Amino acid sequence: MIRFYPSIILSFFIFIILSACVQNEYDTGSPAAGNPILLKVGITTNAPPMAYKEGGLVTGLEAEFARGLAKFTGRKLRFVELKWDDQIPALLAGKTDIIMSSMSITKARNYRISFCNPYMISGQVSLVRLSEMNRFSNGFTDLLNQTVKIGTVKGTTGALFIEKNVATDRKQRFYNYESPEQGIKALRAKKIDAFVYDLPMNFYFAAQNESNGLAPVTIPFTREQIAWGVRKDDNALREAANGYLAEIKEDGRLKNMLIRWIPFFKTVFNR
Repeated sequence: MIRFYPSIILSFFIFIILSACVQNEYDTGSPAAGNPILLKVGITTNAPPMAYKEGGLVTGLEAEFARGLAKFTGRKLRFVELKWDDQIPALLAGKTDIIMSSMSITKARNYRISFCNPYMISGQVSLVRLSEMNRFSNGFTDLLNQTVKIGTVKGTTGALFIEKNVATDRKQRFYNYESPEQGIKALRAKKIDAFVYDLPMNFYFAAQNESNGLAPVTIPFTREQIAWGVRKDDNALREAANGYLAEIKEDGRLKNMLIRWIPFFKTVFNR
């Protein structure tokens, strides 16, 4: 069982503050003369440290990946900011070329799009009030208590997991929010008791809200592969993305990027 302590959470917060932003620079490669081919990257900027905005610029781990992929392919990068539920429809409609927004591979999504090779393993964890940590120290099983009110974000694997495994009486104790910010606000206001979301994001929100008495339960109850999504007929882009991923994995950049943006990544899932 892996446990973290408040001092580590504080260190994570300090790390995030000091992390360099990925600039929203669209000309990232050296394309051939004439109009360069665009790389239209679908991104949802409400999921720090994976994808968010700071100073009006798109930043986070996925933004750094996108800039690297654009350079690798010699394309001109364009971020297309979308709501989470619009990501796959926009890709299928040709409004974007690739989803780079911390998307988990699922069977349902695989019916509609193709995934590149996964670049990390993540999972769902609960964010709770520190004063009530003892109620949730066992992880998932504590969510089965019928008195616990649970919040998730609509359309996420966390929401799907809770719907399937916990929320048999969803109208009474299951709350599906449009954004993580709404869920955090509800948790602070004691409208819910646990907010279920992806591990990197909930660790970030815990650090951001340490003074508000929030903390993550550091026992993941799912194991998910995170990857970029492309259209099923876009074999060229999928192969290029896999080539970029293989290159940064081989030369050590992938590991450094993951640990820089998600300091607990190796400790939790990749020992």
